[in-house]
Amino acid sequence: MKTFKKILYWILAIIALLVIVAYLLPRHYKVERSIYINADNNLIYNLVSNFKKWDVWVPWTHEMDSTAVFEITGEDGWVGATWRWNGKKLGEGSMTATELVPGELLAYDLSFSKGKYKSKGKIILNEGDSCKVTWTDEGDLGNCPVDRYMGLFMEKMMGPGFEDGLKKLKKVAEERKSWPRIEEIAMPEQVALVIRDSAGPSEYEAVMGCAFGELMNVIQQKKLKQTGAPFAVYVRWDSLTMFSVMDIAIPVEKAGKVTGRATVKTFPAQKGVKAIYFGPYSQTANAYYALMQYCKEGNMEEAGGPWEIYITDPMTEKDSMKWETHIVFPVK
Repeated sequence: MKTFKKILYWILAIIALLVIVAYLLPRHYKVERSIYINADNNLIYNLVSNFKKWDVWVPWTHEMDSTAVFEITGEDGWVGATWRWNGKKLGEGSMTATELVPGELLAYDLSFSKGKYKSKGKIILNEGDSCKVTWTDEGDLGNCPVDRYMGLFMEKMMGPGFEDGLKKLKKVAEERKSWPRIEEIAMPEQVALVIRDSAGPSEYEAVMGCAFGELMNVIQQKKLKQTGAPFAVYVRWDSLTMFSVMDIAIPVEKAGKVTGRATVKTFPAQKGVKAIYFGPYSQTANAYYALMQYCKEGNMEEAGGPWEIYITDPMTEKDSMKWETHIVFPVK
């Protein structure tokens, strides 16, 4: 009996010691990692401020946990947007944007296990020759002795993930330096005069030049008001032969009955992703690739053929490197 009491006393003493030590441990923890990225602040900010784009660079994705279910609520890229997940490996958690400073900062509240564990994080962008990106997460461990001991492992638990994420962010951002500027837009409803035609690789310039000439003649004859830049919608495209069917169009305020090849068509309002490209029409491949990657990463479904909107008139600007073209993918 005496031996049992001694063992009990020893156990109680050890527990008491562990509790005392726990309260001597720091109540707060902070995990911080930094990296230098040779890319524009706004490009990096676009990747970190929209939760739907975190799948491009953070390690905590379906690749890590195929059972995970992700959901974004609120308006992504704005304060109040929340990213939620639940999976066998990733567990249950959420991240809510609490502060956004374009080109400079994302701050968020992080929560695990239905709010049992909470912390606050920031991704800070410091402008310079290369952008310094600093990712921090810190929290209050409270008075629970077990949580105090958990604080000893936060560096090991979170640090490697921050490092992997920042390395991937650097890779993605630096690859995108060659991309044109990309924007998500709302395309308004518009009325246009349209000629449908087709062309192969050597015929585009002649076919489109002829069609736009005919459309301008109709506008002048009917005294119509042009409301925007000429454009072409690629209805069908053969990637092997580079042969396409196009709706070649000029937007107008309104139009009655027209004759000849021209018809009047109303294009509905829709969402789109736009790349702003400068250069010859024959060298748009990189802009198309960038748009395809952007839509793929954002899980955007294309809703019709791509548009090319010709902002610069090549008849008045002879330097093809100054030709501005907006390439738009309509999306759902």
